[in-house]
Amino acid sequence: MRSMKQLISRLSPLRLAPNSAGLDECVRILQEELPFKIYEFKDESEVNGWIVPKKWEVLEAKIRDINGSIIYDGMGHNLAVIGYSQSFVGRIKATELKKHLFYTEAFEDALVYHCDLYYKPFRKEWGFSVPKQVYDSITEGEYDVELRTSFEEGTMKVVEYVLEGESSYSIVLNAHNCHASCCNDDLSGVAVGVEAMRRLSKLAQRCFTYRLIIAPEHYGSIFYLSRLDDEEVSNIKWGIFLEMLGNDNKLALQRSFIGTSLMDRALTNALQWVAGDWWTAPFRKIVGNDETCWEAAGYEIPFPSLSRSDGKSHFPEYHTSYDCPELINEARLEEAVRVVLEAVYILENDSIMKRKFKGLVALSHPRYDLYKPFADPSEPDRRTISQMQIKWNHLMDCIPRYFDGETRILEIAERHETSFRNIFEYIKEFEKKGLVELIPAPATNPVPRELPPV
Repeated sequence: MRSMKQLISRLSPLRLAPNSAGLDECVRILQEELPFKIYEFKDESEVNGWIVPKKWEVLEAKIRDINGSIIYDGMGHNLAVIGYSQSFVGRIKATELKKHLFYTEAFEDALVYHCDLYYKPFRKEWGFSVPKQVYDSITEGEYDVELRTSFEEGTMKVVEYVLEGESSYSIVLNAHNCHASCCNDDLSGVAVGVEAMRRLSKLAQRCFTYRLIIAPEHYGSIFYLSRLDDEEVSNIKWGIFLEMLGNDNKLALQRSFIGTSLMDRALTNALQWVAGDWWTAPFRKIVGNDETCWEAAGYEIPFPSLSRSDGKSHFPEYHTSYDCPELINEARLEEAVRVVLEAVYILENDSIMKRKFKGLVALSHPRYDLYKPFADPSEPDRRTISQMQIKWNHLMDCIPRYFDGETRILEIAERHETSFRNIFEYIKEFEKKGLVELIPAPATNPVPRELPPV
């Protein structure tokens, strides 16, 4: 069993594309990690104008000067030929050649990830991705281009790993695997999803069913959803898109379209108490990925995303050949896994409580032993009281009123700015003493509200 970074390093050399031999090999390797089920969608299949590309490969890719010397070998890197490039063989002038050379301004010697043609297969264009220094070196004259690619019949693969729960209601983890040689974007999401599912599989009991779906960006989610009937779609309650999780930026929570779904709120509490630095922004204000597929009209599945971004350009190496295994920080990946699992813990354990007593309970009585020490006003060290002690003292005063059969534990955690896990464990002690009955909270998106007193 590979570590997350080892899995990323194993997949990174593959020539990944939405439909390619590299993607087929990626699927095979992923099946070594988890028993994925494979769904196949034939090339040129269409859903709402989205057309599965044909199986694309690069066969030969060289640029020579007039003397026959190779000035650029497009077989030297997976990004060196633009994605879904057509073939071209011929002699052209430098000015025309430059129209077919693409580069990034971020680094003089890096290649840019060019993917536009994957999503517009009706455009018949050819080109190379080159370092800017190579582009600048093209001088007046003529050049021989030998670029041969193939477009064959094939199937786009979508893989799904399912962990059954007591309920048919599903929570989806999603990542894409079609960006050649881009490790943060998004082999990091693939690795975090695999590791999260491994750990979820060890739970003795699961309320929800969990699905990890790894597929080409947009295409995979669109075609996966298209094969589901209405009941299957209605059973998918929430999801998380995972991306760019191995770099050193702060974790970023991009909220769902409605922004207040139970998954949004669970991730927010998880980030507050499990993560280091983090920030949040509304739907599509941080990244743009498959969340739009799941949130699309007719599906409308709340799908926040978890990534790492500085709020400006994601990370300097984004969509370049510098997004390599050396950039991946295993500790950052681990932090993302912890956040996902903490959000899952919240959803699995969120409850409403029915009171089984009347009146004020002496929490400090040995029969209950539920009082968390605060401080006596006469004690000389009263000024050392922590803000957390103050919060818990207020919580102890309020908590009996929340045992009304309606208030969720997550709402209490939000109201009192406290970890869900700590409050849940505290309320479990009330249950052990026979003071409350815990009932699983409904698998719905509660209307945001302020709990009294405000």
